[in-house]
Amino acid sequence: MDIGRRSFMKGLLAGGALLALGTPPWAFADQPARKAKQCLLFLGDSAVDDAFAKGVSAASVEMGCSGLQTVRVNGGLLSDPGQMVGLLEQSGGARWIAVMDDASAAVFQELARAAGGRLLSVGSHASMDDEACLLRHVWLAASPAQGVGGLLAAQAVRTGVSFSITESFIKPSSVAGDLTGWSAPGFSSYRSVESESIHLHCSGLSLSEGCGWLGLTGAEGWTPLPPQVCKREAASRPSQNWVESVGYAVAASALGMDSVQESCSSRSFVRRAPNPEPLQPRERYVSFVMDI
Repeated sequence: MDIGRRSFMKGLLAGGALLALGTPPWAFADQPARKAKQCLLFLGDSAVDDAFAKGVSAASVEMGCSGLQTVRVNGGLLSDPGQMVGLLEQSGGARWIAVMDDASAAVFQELARAAGGRLLSVGSHASMDDEACLLRHVWLAASPAQGVGGLLAAQAVRTGVSFSITESFIKPSSVAGDLTGWSAPGFSSYRSVESESIHLHCSGLSLSEGCGWLGLTGAEGWTPLPPQVCKREAASRPSQNWVESVGYAVAASALGMDSVQESCSSRSFVRRAPNPEPLQPRERYVSFVMDI
């Protein structure tokens, strides 16, 4: 096995805020309920708060969730960690959807872990000064049931933006021999020859080019996923604001929206737009979904 493929199979987590923060030192939820009885949107006073909240609101309206509570902190978590401790203590039984900058995310991890928080997913998101790939997302999720990448890819492919999304699952699908794959218009899907639980989805570029985007050394280790095992991901409403799209996808997953639960331990989506649109300003932030 070459070094690039070994790195890919270990989780596709070589970059972004997840690398800076390290794998979260707290427990991932084992078998969380798909639909939470109570949800809370936490905005950590970052530049993306309003756009992210707009996407979350759209998802909650679409799913008929009227009990979503929103909490904002002024000055970020670093200004008053005690405020966060009190909020965590008061929100037992709630599912949190949170967004914040990298520095606040490091503090948030420790406070939430101490409060008994159980992660469903944590994602690092960045717009880059890179004409080849403007948007990069890295997710770590408890299981395919808490996957976010497919929901985001299905709507992002309908915009004029190039992107890469990588997603790994702590607990892969438990269905033995189930090769269920993800599908959306414009994507070609593949699985690793060495491990059927590693999937790759490409749009607007060849398999070889997609491997290059992910830092893999070649395309010879992949085989197409048969169309009969691929399930179509329903495309949600597109948004030209990429932060809003992430907010929508994160909330849709957190609120229990039906999506393709791909039978894999890790997967990646790469898309090259024909005429990529510039993104301004450049942003970087972290999202969390967790149960308290």
